[in-house]
Amino acid sequence: MRFSILIAALAMARQSLGVASYDEYRDADVSQSGYLPNHNMDPSVIDSSAFGQIWKVAFNPKEQFYAKPLTYTPLAGGRQLLFMASSQNWIRTLDAKTGALVNSRQVQTPFLQSDIGCADIPDSIGIIGTPVIDPSTDTVYFFAKTYIPNFRVPGNTGTANGVYYFHAVNINTLADVYPPVLIDGSKADNDPRKYFHGGVILQRPSLTQIGSVVYGSFGGHCDLFNYTGIVIGVDINKAKIVTQFAVESGPLTAQTNNLLQGGGGGEAGIWMSGMSPATDGQRLFVVSGNGVGHENFGAPASGSSGCRTLGESAINLAVDSSTGGLTLADYFQPYDYINMDGNDQDFGAGGLVLLDPATFSGGSIDKMAVTAGKNGKIYIVNANNLGGYKLGAGQTDGIIQTIPTGKSVFGAAGSYPLEGGYIYVTPVGYPTYVYELGFTSGGVPQFSKVAETNEISAGRVGVGVPTITSLDGQPGTAVLWMTDPDAGIRAWYAVPQNGVMKSIPMPQIGGANKFQRPAFGDGRVYTTDANGVLYCLGSPVNLPLNCTSPVDFGQVALGAKASRIVNCTATAAITSLNGLDIENDYFQASNASLPKGPLAVGAKFSIPVTWDLTNVQVINNDNASYSNVVPGIKSTPLTLFTTNAVAGFATLFPISLIGTQVSTKPFLAVTPSTVDFGGIIVLDPSSIEPNSGVVTIANKGLSPLTILGYSYTGDKLQNSPTYVNSTIKNGKWDMGPGFSAVTLPAIGSKIAANKAVSVDAAFYPTTGTGVYNTYWQVWSDGGSVSVTLEGSASTAPVANFSISNGHGGWLPQTNLLLDFGKVAPGSSSSRQIRLCNNGGSSLQISKSKPPYGVFHISDPTMLHESQLIATGTCAYGEVLFVANTEEYNQPDLTLNNSWTLNANDLTWGVHVIEITGTVVSNKVGPVNSTGQTVYNYLGCFKESTNGPRLFPNEPLAPSDNNSNGVCQTACLAAGKYAFSGTEFGTECWCGNTPPPLASFDPTDTLCNFACPGDSNDRCGATGWVSVFYDPTKYTKGTDPALYGPQVPKQVGNYKSLGCWSESTNGRALSDKTPPEPVGGFDLESCMTACQGYTYWGMEYANQCYCGNILGAGSVNQTSSDPTVNGCNMVCKGNPLQWCGGGSRLNLFILDGNEPIPASTSTVKTLSTTRPVSTSASTSSRTVSSPLVSTSTAPPTPTGPITVTNLPGWAYGGCYSEATTGRALNSVLLPIPGPNTDVETCATACAGYTYFGVEYGQECESELLLPYFLY
Repeated sequence: MRFSILIAALAMARQSLGVASYDEYRDADVSQSGYLPNHNMDPSVIDSSAFGQIWKVAFNPKEQFYAKPLTYTPLAGGRQLLFMASSQNWIRTLDAKTGALVNSRQVQTPFLQSDIGCADIPDSIGIIGTPVIDPSTDTVYFFAKTYIPNFRVPGNTGTANGVYYFHAVNINTLADVYPPVLIDGSKADNDPRKYFHGGVILQRPSLTQIGSVVYGSFGGHCDLFNYTGIVIGVDINKAKIVTQFAVESGPLTAQTNNLLQGGGGGEAGIWMSGMSPATDGQRLFVVSGNGVGHENFGAPASGSSGCRTLGESAINLAVDSSTGGLTLADYFQPYDYINMDGNDQDFGAGGLVLLDPATFSGGSIDKMAVTAGKNGKIYIVNANNLGGYKLGAGQTDGIIQTIPTGKSVFGAAGSYPLEGGYIYVTPVGYPTYVYELGFTSGGVPQFSKVAETNEISAGRVGVGVPTITSLDGQPGTAVLWMTDPDAGIRAWYAVPQNGVMKSIPMPQIGGANKFQRPAFGDGRVYTTDANGVLYCLGSPVNLPLNCTSPVDFGQVALGAKASRIVNCTATAAITSLNGLDIENDYFQASNASLPKGPLAVGAKFSIPVTWDLTNVQVINNDNASYSNVVPGIKSTPLTLFTTNAVAGFATLFPISLIGTQVSTKPFLAVTPSTVDFGGIIVLDPSSIEPNSGVVTIANKGLSPLTILGYSYTGDKLQNSPTYVNSTIKNGKWDMGPGFSAVTLPAIGSKIAANKAVSVDAAFYPTTGTGVYNTYWQVWSDGGSVSVTLEGSASTAPVANFSISNGHGGWLPQTNLLLDFGKVAPGSSSSRQIRLCNNGGSSLQISKSKPPYGVFHISDPTMLHESQLIATGTCAYGEVLFVANTEEYNQPDLTLNNSWTLNANDLTWGVHVIEITGTVVSNKVGPVNSTGQTVYNYLGCFKESTNGPRLFPNEPLAPSDNNSNGVCQTACLAAGKYAFSGTEFGTECWCGNTPPPLASFDPTDTLCNFACPGDSNDRCGATGWVSVFYDPTKYTKGTDPALYGPQVPKQVGNYKSLGCWSESTNGRALSDKTPPEPVGGFDLESCMTACQGYTYWGMEYANQCYCGNILGAGSVNQTSSDPTVNGCNMVCKGNPLQWCGGGSRLNLFILDGNEPIPASTSTVKTLSTTRPVSTSASTSSRTVSSPLVSTSTAPPTPTGPITVTNLPGWAYGGCYSEATTGRALNSVLLPIPGPNTDVETCATACAGYTYFGVEYGQECESELLLPYFLY
C-alpha cells in the first residue's frame, strides 16, 4: 500500500472531488519516501518492447526545467494535464496523453545568471523549485525569481534588484488567482535581523503544502553573497506570509548587511538537490548545508536544546495547526559537522526521507527517517528523536545507524516498504546501492547492503533521486527508477534476486537535467533532459487483449508446484495468436493451449500456467554447482504475440505472473555478500575511530534454523581454504584480522522461521595502514554462507594546487590568480588548473563552481564535485577565454570571473581562483599625443530618412579603399570633427551633432558591411552608419541613449536626490524662484542661483526653485528611468541634461562635504556646430550665446533648516513611515522628547547604522534600513 500522510481533510476532499488516482500533483509523496504505487506501472509492460518513447516536446532556446513535471486532472474532469514551470519563468500545461500545448504564459522576466556569477543554473533563473497543486481548488503555487527595476539600486537588473514573488494560478487558464505576493523584505520570526533578499538567495527545493499554508525553502547561489537558509510559509487563503524560520540565528551566527559579503548572513542554505521538505502533517523536515557559526562546539546537546546555528543539520520544525507557524522542535547535527563545514561536505545535498512506519519500525522506534549528503555517510535516524549533537557512544552520533560509504550523495534515498523493506541510494559516479531492513537481537531496525546495480551513475553532479513504483501496491511488481545526466533514464526490478539487480531496458533519451525525479501519470513516465526537452515514455494506448494481470500463485513450497488460469478477452479483431513466451523457466505454459485462427472482438480464451519448483535445490551452500533457488517473492512476464486484423494495436501483450517461493526446511541467507567498510583516514594512530557495518543472518525457511558455528579465512574460497573458528577475544567476536562483532547469535541458538538478526560489525586497522580482506562464514542446518569483509586504512589526502603559467610551467601554490593577460577580440586561449593528491588516500573534490560565459571550462566533467583523485595523481581543469568579436577602437575591456574549489583535505580550505583577462581591440586612425586613438567606437546608427543626414560632411569620395581608419583620418584633417562614420562600406561622413537615440541599434549587428580597405572591420550597411566619436568633445553616457540627457550625481556642492513630485499643497520648494537666464536654465545655472539654500530643483525644463524645507507631500519617485518617474524634460539651457517634468523636480541637496564653488558669477558659452547645407557641402556655422550672467549672494534662511552636515553621519533625506510598524525600531525614544534635536539624537544612536527624527521630538534608530526604504 502507499505510504500516505496527507492531512485527513485534504485526502477526503481529494476523494470527494474525484481527482484522478494516478495524478502526481507534487514532487512524489509528502513524506518524500519515493514510493508511488498509484500510476498503473506494470513491470511486465515496462519490461517489454511495447514500452518506449511516445513523444517528446522541445521549448525555447536555453530554457531549462529544474522543476519537475506535475500530472493533474482538473476538478471538472476531462484530460490529464502536465504542468511545466521553467527557468525562464514560463508556465505551461500540456495534454499528458499527446503532449499538445494547452496553455502557456510567462509570469515574470527571469533573473539573469550573469548577475550572480554562479554557473550552477545557466542563463536564467526563474521558477526552479517544483510547484505544488492544490487538488481542492485547481490552483498551482510556486515561487518565481525576477527583478523590480530600480528597487534597491538604479537599473533594470542587477543582483540588488533581484526579488522573489509567490504566485497562485488557476491550472485551467494559468491566470493569477490573486496578485503575486512579494517576499522581499520579510523578516525571520526567530531573528528579525535576518531579512529576505531575493537577489542572493535561491528557491531550489520542491514546495510542500500543509493545510492552507504552502512552504518554500531557500538556500544560496554557490555559497556566494550574504544569505541565510530559510523556510517561508504563505497562507494561500490570506495571500500573505505567515511564518519565516531562519536556519542560522542568534548572537553566534554571522550578521552583516553587506550584500556581497560571503557568509555574512550565516549561510546554512536549504537546497536538498531539489527534494521537497518531508512532512507528516504536524512536522516539516529539512536538511541544511554549510553554515557559519558553531553554537555546538565540544559538549553534547539534545535535539530539544534550541540550538540556533543549525548548519549541517536535519531539522524538525513543528507546524502550528492554527497559524501555520514554524518553530524548532528537534534536530540532528553530526558530531563532525564543523569538519564538514570546512570541507564543503554539504549535509543538505540530500533531503530527509520519512519511511513508512508500518514496515520501517521496531522496538522503541516508531518512525524512521533516512538522509545522506556529500560527506560519504548514510544516516538512519529516529524521526521522533532525531539525535541532537554528540549523544552517541564516545560522543559520536546518537542515531539508529550510520552507514559509511565514502561516496557523495545528492538527493538522499528512495524506499520500498513491501517484501521486507528496502532503501536505495545512488552516490555520484557509483552504482545504486540497495539496503534491506533487518533487526538486531534487541529488535532495533538495521539496514544491510544486499545488492548494487551493474550500471554506475554519471561521474558528475546531477544524478537523480531513486523513485519506486508498483502496480496498485502489489508485491512483486516494484520498479526502481533513476534519472542520470548521461544515461537519461534507467529502471530495474526493485527487489534484488540473489544479490543481483535486474535491469529493465529503457529507450535512449537525452541526458536528464540535474537532480530530476521521474514524474508519473497513467501508465506513463515523464522527464526532461539538459536541453529542456520533455519526454513521455509508456506503452501504446491500444491493446488488442484484456487479460488477467497480475496472476498471483500465492505461496508455493520449494519442491512443489501450482497452477493458475489466465483469462483473456479480445478487445480488437485478431487474425491469429502467434505464440507465447515466459522469461522464467520455472513458469510453464504451452502454445498448444492458445486458440487457433482469428478472434472476433469479445472472443474469450484461457491459458493454463504452472509454476513448477519440484526439481530445485533447497539447501544453501557455498560454491554449489547445482540449481539453487532462494525463497521470496518472484515475478516474471508472460508475453502473447498477435497479428491484428486492424491497424493501430500493439502486437504483443505482457501479463505479470507473481508468487512467493517458500521452503518448508530452514534456509540460511546472509547479506550482504560483501561488506565494504570503506576507508579509514589515519590522522592520529593513537586515536582511530572504527568504521561500522551490518551483517544480516536470516532464516528464509518455514522451520527454525540452528546456528552451528562461525569461521573465517584469508584464502580464496575456490582453493579449498583453511578456516579459523571465530571466537570471542577481548569481549568481541573475531571475524578475521581487523574485523569484529560485539554480539553474534550464540552457537546452537535458533532463528525462527522468516526471521532475521542484524549483527553490528566493525573494522579497525589492527596492523596499520593497508588493505584488509577476509571471508567470514556462517554454518547452520539450513546451509552455509560466506561473506566478504573488506576495508582499508591510509593517511590523509594532501591537496597540491597550481595554475599554469602559460609557458609550460606552473605557478606557486599560493597564487590564486589566473591571468590571461591581453587578448585580441575574437580570439580563444586556454590555461590549466591542476589539483594533485600528495597524500595517502583519495582526495575528493567537495565543491567546484567553475566559471560560465566568456570564461568557461572546456569539459563540464573537469574537476567536478565528488570527483576522486587517487594518491599520487593529478586532475586537470582547462579554462577557456573565448573573447567576443568587437568593433575597432574600443576601450580595453577587463573581464573577471572565478572558480571556487574545495576538497576533503582539512588543511586546504576553500580556494577561490580569480580569473581575469583584458580584451584589447584593434586600433586604427589618428592618435593623440599620448598615443591613444582620437576616435572611439560609439555604435551602429540608422541613417536619417527624413531631413538632414546624421553627419552632413563627406571629406572623401566613395572609395574601394575605405575603412574606418581612413575615414577618421579624413574627418580629423577636414575639421577635427567630433564624429566619424562609415556607410555602405565605401562612404565616409563627418559631423558634430550626436546621433539620436531613436536611430541606435542596440544589437550592434545591422552595420554588417565589411570595409573594402580592411575586411576584418565593418563599415556600416545600407542605411546604417558605423559611428566613432572623439571623447574629448563628448562623453559617452551609461544608458542606452549613449549621448542622451543625464542627471549628474553631483552638481557643484549639491548632490542629486533623484526625481521628486511636487507638493500636495503649494510648491515643494517655495523660498526662491530665480529668473530665467539668457539661453535658459541648465543644472549648473540653477545651482548657482540657489547657492546657500538646502535644496534646489529643476522643473518643466526651465523652472528653477530653491528652498530650505521640502513641502508636504513631495515624495521621491523610486524609478531612475525618466520615462517612468516623469522627470523627462531636457533643460532648455542644455539638451544633454534632464530638468524635471510636469509636477516633477530633479531635486538636489546641499552636500556639506563639498566646498562652495569659487565664484557664483559665471558666464557659459555653448558652442555647437550645426549643418546648413546638404551633404555635398562642407560649410557650417558656429553659434555662441551666453547662458548665465548673474551674481547672487547667499540668502539668509528665514525658517528651520535641515541639518545635512553632521560628523560621522551622512544625510539620507526625508522618508515616510512604514505601512505597518515603524521604519526604525531597534531603539525608540532614547532621550526625553523636549530635549530632542538632530545632534542629541545622533549621540544617543551611536553604534547604529541609521537614525531619524520625527514629530519634532521623537528619536529612533535601527541597524538595518527596511527594504521598502531602499
